[in-house]
Amino acid sequence: MTENPDEPLEGDIGPAARAVRPAEPEPDPADEMRRYAAEREERRRRTNAVSGRVAAFLGAALLAFLTYDAVRAAVDDHAHGREWIYPPGVVAAVCGVMLVALLTWVVHRTK
Repeated sequence: MTENPDEPLEGDIGPAARAVRPAEPEPDPADEMRRYAAEREERRRRTNAVSGRVAAFLGAALLAFLTYDAVRAAVDDHAHGREWIYPPGVVAAVCGVMLVALLTWVVHRTK
């Protein structure tokens, strides 16, 4: 009786191994560290981009409110015959210019 090499031996569990796979090479620690650093840098960039958008939005909202409030105060002062150019008119102009500058910077940065 000839024995088939593909048949399991008595007491073996499962079929006989067809071929031995070569062991995979060990990953290079330097490559792993470079990959990890690149992933961390990408996460940092995304986080900074989101926080920058939030800060720009909050700053624009604050400047818009200050501009609105100063214009409203200047109109009210003008209607009652009080000084309306300084300080409410100047504050409104400064806040308006800063709001336009912030929005211009945000639009330029997103391009």
